[in-house]
Amino acid sequence: MSIIDEMKRVVNSIVGNPKQADDIVFELIKNFGGERMHMPSNDYQRRNKEIIELHEAGASVEHLAARYRLSERTIYRIISH
Repeated sequence: MSIIDEMKRVVNSIVGNPKQADDIVFELIKNFGGERMHMPSNDYQRRNKEIIELHEAGASVEHLAARYRLSERTIYRIISH
């Protein structure tokens, strides 16, 4: 399966419309085709917001570090912002 076919499959699983998925992938290719880009494997903003909310609700830094597989130092950096 090509990367374009995989993109169409993923987009279709979100929008539930194969034609719309094709159109979206075409627009992405038109706007970003040929460019090198890094696609993060994680949604860090969402993760960090969740960490802050859990900490404010009483979760310990040690617990959060273990849960998210991060160092305690990283957890402290996230909750201090």
